[in-house]
Amino acid sequence: MNKAPNWLQNIDVDLGLIEMRDCCDEHWTFRALAGASVGVDPEDALSAASELSRTVNGLMAGQSDAKTALAAILGGRGNDYQRCLWYILAGRDPLGTSVDLGRLVELLAARAQLAREGAVFGSGVVIADDPYVTADVDGPLGVFSGDFTLGAQWAPFAQAR
Repeated sequence: MNKAPNWLQNIDVDLGLIEMRDCCDEHWTFRALAGASVGVDPEDALSAASELSRTVNGLMAGQSDAKTALAAILGGRGNDYQRCLWYILAGRDPLGTSVDLGRLVELLAARAQLAREGAVFGSGVVIADDPYVTADVDGPLGVFSGDFTLGAQWAPFAQAR
């Protein structure tokens, strides 16, 4: 096994998220997304945020399957973290939502890369305790179909309704 570079020894991979969460110069929605991501497994967080980001971008592009994808995210037995991200942004400006999710995905990708490198070098990276104490869904799941109406803020985008 290779020796880890000194800077990687016991690095806290959540520091970037914590910095964004606590930065008063950031928009509150991005701060909330970053805060909701602290402690979530790096690969799981990246996967969930990436899927949601692609779905939102699909909604903006008017892709017919994007509403079905969002319904599956919200009503599926997937993780509560992904639903949390959506509900932080629900009802907000679609472009801002897309930008915030894109920025979150970039931050989570860097975080996951640090965690992977730490695993390769055996350097013992630090991750906060996972805030999601169970892999089971907490509370009732909604029943959604892909045939729903998005809010008025989506009207400029193709197939918003």
